[in-house]
Amino acid sequence: MRANKPQAELTAGAIAGTRPTGIMPWPLAIFGSLLWILVASPTLVESDAYRYACALLSLIALYYYMKAPVRPRTDWIGWLCMGWAAYVLARFGVTYWLTPGHDIGASDWLYAFPFFFPILGVALLLHEALLEKIVAAYFAVTLTMLIATQHFREVFAGETVKPLIMNNQIHGAVACGMIVIFTLFWLLHYLTDKSSDRRIARFAYIVSPFIVGLCFIAIYGAKSKGVWLALGITLPLLALVALSYLRLKLGAIVIAIAAILLVTGIYSVRHNLDKTAGPTVTATVAMLESVTGGHDLGGAVTNTIGSTNTPVSMDERLQLWSNSWEVFSSAPVFGWGNRWLERWSETRYSHIQYTLLHNGYLEILVRYGLFGAAVLAFMLATFVRTVRRAYKAAIIPRAAWHAYAVCLFFFALTLLSNSNNRLAIGESLALASSAFACWCNMRLKGEHLAMTKVDSKVA
Repeated sequence: MRANKPQAELTAGAIAGTRPTGIMPWPLAIFGSLLWILVASPTLVESDAYRYACALLSLIALYYYMKAPVRPRTDWIGWLCMGWAAYVLARFGVTYWLTPGHDIGASDWLYAFPFFFPILGVALLLHEALLEKIVAAYFAVTLTMLIATQHFREVFAGETVKPLIMNNQIHGAVACGMIVIFTLFWLLHYLTDKSSDRRIARFAYIVSPFIVGLCFIAIYGAKSKGVWLALGITLPLLALVALSYLRLKLGAIVIAIAAILLVTGIYSVRHNLDKTAGPTVTATVAMLESVTGGHDLGGAVTNTIGSTNTPVSMDERLQLWSNSWEVFSSAPVFGWGNRWLERWSETRYSHIQYTLLHNGYLEILVRYGLFGAAVLAFMLATFVRTVRRAYKAAIIPRAAWHAYAVCLFFFALTLLSNSNNRLAIGESLALASSAFACWCNMRLKGEHLAMTKVDSKVA
């Protein structure tokens, strides 16, 4: 999205001339723009392309960063990210060499990704003049993908489908939920900010309703109960935020119409919803009643696992969560690092075939304990505060701030029932959202890249 006018004017000198960023030549800037779309591609195609894109963007940014005589200084936020990554890698390496089996855990090295957050922020700095066009191109690709991968016949026949190109229908449902949030705020931005590019605005008016509609159909077809719950909590919040963009009367009418359409759709497929979620809801209520009736939580979980009335997916998740809590409880402060699988083999339900814990918070706790959870939570809170400050300083549009916050809220809810932070969609979200926060931090300090001292004065 385009920055608000005061900041756009402030950076005009840095992005003037025949080069879109004032530093990179056009071909490289276009190539970098395509790489940023690949960074967001896990919301459309579940692959590792985003990793290679991030690596290339980091190399390009590092080259120009080292070459520029005027460049952003690494502050405590950058050192925090790289310090945490160094801690993760050092602990991983020590455990690997000192354990007889050379324990490597499962996807443990991914927690060192914060090392790339600051340099990816510099990469955004290089491409900031093209961000509005990059976002529009992403939504064009998104609509194309949603149309090309639609499963209308199967969805309305009550079958379970995998939205987009994903390895699992749950992953597709989470991706579609994120796309809905991004699309709605993208549309709200152009509906309320008349200083933005009017060609892109007209494009947003046309494609946004189709993207949102196709995503809701896909989410219904994916039959992910966790995503349904997360959206059920997020949509009212989104509606309240959306009211602040529109005149009260108009906003109330729009939200009322959307709510009626949503409720009508839910009512028309109520039997299928009950068939999908009913057994899980019943088993969950019975377990909670057991706890409130005087039984301890551990006993209630054990009884629910042993019950023939518990759906298979819920039964497996409870076993995974029971094992995870057992592992965490044996090393609550610093966790087990990459030795956690060794401890996992001694748990009560170690026979279960998965090592994906189906809870993003437990993924962190079993590896890095309360210390790691506290550091990562502080890092996230810092990023959220930084992006909010950037909005308050008119560096980014209001819609960008709201899309950032609401999407993270939705994603945090999905982590309660699935380890989405260990998936491509979670990793790419972490890289992109953190890079955005680091970019906001640099802009708040008025920092930039300039190839000469004269450029510095102009910028």
